[in-house]
Amino acid sequence: MQKPLVPKVAQPKGENRRIPAEMLAERKWTIKRKLVQNMLARYNYLFNARKKLALITHNVSRQGQDNYNYLLPFYPYSLQSLGLSIGDLDTVIEKASINIQIHDPRSKWIDDSYLVIGQAYFFQGEWDKANRTFQFINTTYAPKKKSDYKAVVGSSAKDQLSIASHEKRKPPFGYFKHTYARNDAFVWRAKTLLEMKEFDEARSMMNILEQDPYFPKRLAGDMAEVRAYALYKQERFAEVINPLQVAVKAKGNRDERARMYFILGQLYTNYSKPDSATMMFHKVIKQKPDPIMDFQARIQIAKLDGTREGGSLDESLARLKRMVRKEKYFEFRDAIYYTMANLVLPKDQDQAMEYLRQALKVESTNTMQKALSFKAVADIYYGQRRYRLARDYYDSTASVMPPEFTDSAIVNKRKRVLSDVATRVEAIQREDSLQRIAAMPESDRMIFLEKMAGQMRREAEEKAKKDKENAEKGIVDPQQMANNNPLSNMMNNNSPAAPKADDKGEWYFYNNATKSAGYSEFKKRWGNRPLADNWRRSQTGPVAANQPLAPEDENGNPIGVSGGKTLTDSTNAKSLAAGLPLTPDDLLKSNVIVEDAYYDLGKLYNDQLDNTELAIETYDTLLNRYPQHPHKQEVIYSLYIWHTKLGHTALAAKYKQNVVTQFGDSKFASIIKYGALQDINESKKKEISTSYDSVYVNYLRGNLEEAYNLKKAADSSYGLNFMQPKFDLLEAMIIMKMDTCEFGRQAVVNVINKYKQDDAVQEKAKSLLEALDNRAALVVYLSRLEIEKSRDNGNVVDENISIRYPWQKPEPKFDSDKLKTAAADSVKVDASAANAALKVQPLPAPLKPVTIYKLDARNPHFVIMYFLRTNKAAIEEALTQFTRYNAEKHGGESIQVANFVLTQQDVMLIFRLFPNEDKALDYFDEIRGEAEKIVPRIRPSDYTMFIISRDNFIQMNSTKDVEGYRKFFNDTYITQ
Repeated sequence: MQKPLVPKVAQPKGENRRIPAEMLAERKWTIKRKLVQNMLARYNYLFNARKKLALITHNVSRQGQDNYNYLLPFYPYSLQSLGLSIGDLDTVIEKASINIQIHDPRSKWIDDSYLVIGQAYFFQGEWDKANRTFQFINTTYAPKKKSDYKAVVGSSAKDQLSIASHEKRKPPFGYFKHTYARNDAFVWRAKTLLEMKEFDEARSMMNILEQDPYFPKRLAGDMAEVRAYALYKQERFAEVINPLQVAVKAKGNRDERARMYFILGQLYTNYSKPDSATMMFHKVIKQKPDPIMDFQARIQIAKLDGTREGGSLDESLARLKRMVRKEKYFEFRDAIYYTMANLVLPKDQDQAMEYLRQALKVESTNTMQKALSFKAVADIYYGQRRYRLARDYYDSTASVMPPEFTDSAIVNKRKRVLSDVATRVEAIQREDSLQRIAAMPESDRMIFLEKMAGQMRREAEEKAKKDKENAEKGIVDPQQMANNNPLSNMMNNNSPAAPKADDKGEWYFYNNATKSAGYSEFKKRWGNRPLADNWRRSQTGPVAANQPLAPEDENGNPIGVSGGKTLTDSTNAKSLAAGLPLTPDDLLKSNVIVEDAYYDLGKLYNDQLDNTELAIETYDTLLNRYPQHPHKQEVIYSLYIWHTKLGHTALAAKYKQNVVTQFGDSKFASIIKYGALQDINESKKKEISTSYDSVYVNYLRGNLEEAYNLKKAADSSYGLNFMQPKFDLLEAMIIMKMDTCEFGRQAVVNVINKYKQDDAVQEKAKSLLEALDNRAALVVYLSRLEIEKSRDNGNVVDENISIRYPWQKPEPKFDSDKLKTAAADSVKVDASAANAALKVQPLPAPLKPVTIYKLDARNPHFVIMYFLRTNKAAIEEALTQFTRYNAEKHGGESIQVANFVLTQQDVMLIFRLFPNEDKALDYFDEIRGEAEKIVPRIRPSDYTMFIISRDNFIQMNSTKDVEGYRKFFNDTYITQ
């Protein structure tokens, strides 16, 4: 009987059991064992782990939509928010780990297994684990002689410092030899250090490796790519070109090579090297990339030809028009029209608007391009000061823009503010018009009003006649439903809005009786709900601001009303004259409206829209028209501040002198002369300090809304006071905690701009801004703010912001290298036309560490049963019963039920996965009513149910804030 190769040895059970790798290491390393172990280690678990990792990274590189109007991200994904399946990456780690455990550790493929583990940690975003793994490879597998007890990392080779492993790969057979994973680990560790923002350490490592005589040439391209990525992250774009040129030549993947060529083309364009840029975009086309990038490269070539000296705009437009007619570019017609609009915009805004209308008329699934087109229209109206129309188009932009949209902060801010701006601009225009009519001679005024009344009656009659005809035919006027939707002005809908009167059929919407019954049932359950998407959301929730406005004309002005009364056939010159400011009292009231509107506009322009020039223009107009304005002191003081902000030294000095000389006893003069208000009695100071303490205590306790309301009440009660800088800084901190997006950031920036002379406030505000830019550490940062009051002097500092974090390490600055360009760059491009400024599309930030939930109806949703009382037996019973119920009622929908433990107290059942909000709400309505029958032993008071989007669930899981989301759900949805 043949003896077994491995004698059977009794193994101890439990923790003392040894892994196979340890036992194999004790055996003799024969040629046969070496051959078998190397083959098994390479082609078993390691092969599958590599294949799985390659598939994951290949798929993730195609996520999201790039905005080609800005510099592309270096990689087509954000490593901080890949959206990868953690389970898939865990499988990669598991396969590589098993390979290490069951095979001989002397196999030459074990270090490759560790490399795969480090790469999987890297793509998971586990930077520390990845760094430690690559460090382990670098130290454990460092080359050493057989006589050495321990390997030494770093040696002197050829009179140079060397840390790499020498690979002897002389041709021809050397190319087939195994490569050291240790050298690859150096490159991957440098990439990991960049993601950890350890720029100094990464740069040091790269400098050593690039001078290392033993660093293999096969990794020269990868090292150049890492070098380019490091410079790209630090926005040192001029220095990116040289290493990126090296990296693209060594890149084997065609898609990655095309992306690098495209970035090079963008860089050359921004540095006024049109010939080199054109050459790069032609190389992109030669790589046969995905259709979108191919199309964008052709678009960039057309833009360069149309904007550079010696180029022809007409020729570029003709080329783009030919592309519109080609069938293979049909899906990109919106982008083509958008490009044509950008080309003609500096010379002809009307033509640009026509191209944008055509872009929005085209059917497309590209939400990024649709958002760009909407924003372009909004920007044109904004520049023309047609603010209501601009507001509508910014609102449309916000409704379609993807999360990675670069100008999302600007869009959201203008959408929010322009309603207030438009209201005041229209008030000024209306009162000015009324005053001009009132100033006419009475005979001319009555003739003018009679003509106006006649025109208004005719329009009212035509509208009433049309509405009557539509009502008789059963047609709903689409204009009434969409007169506030910018899409209605852009898109010509040729399909009928409803069937004609003579249409026959059994379809639900053709049967008036069925429609009436359905409407009655709906109204009985849900009440009067507007015709809108996501109708189950509460009007008191965050979406209430998007409800339709009053009907407006083509200029965005309200129509169909006059003085709050509906126009009728009785409208005449006398009724119109009733609203004119004909008496001194009425004229005074009209002027007060105009004065207040100008006063508010100046603040809105500067504080909310960051348009200081327009704010100055508004207040100059206010002073010219109303030199005795009741807020004249503040207006002049604001002009002094704004001119100082813009560097207008002479004008700032003029307004400063006006404040000091004309209003020497005012609080504004006191601020200029002393930096704060003077001569306030002690009791008033104590009262203001007590008010501030109340705001701050509520802030510390997390009562943010109460703290915010108390701060606003203090502003109303005390006005500008000696603690105003501290009040404003605390308000910025409150807003920052409530919303770390553009509102929080802008509040801090306003404090920095407002109190430039207050060094203490400047230091604290800048520290807050720095923390806000690094949102991942925001929670830790805010949790460590402490009260520190100094009673020795009058300078009271409440916020002790002295903690330093890794992102606060200064990064060394280097001079940009000279650019290497094509020799044919003799023609310079108009950089302002081709690309107004060098902009970088920022990578999506990590999830916010604060509890802020957002609505997204298209995001996948879960239905949650949250147990108010934790009972293991009840939860298991509910899991079993709901699984059985779904198998019977929803067998084809693959609805999965699983229990989820958020914390020891927060346990829930998750029903997943629903493709959108409506599907989740339908299932929510169904099982909420059936729950008592499905799980009769569980009382309704023991649980609550809600729906949640996948993004919000990730947020809730991160913050453990179930109550916060439940409040958000109850405020946002109607769940009767």
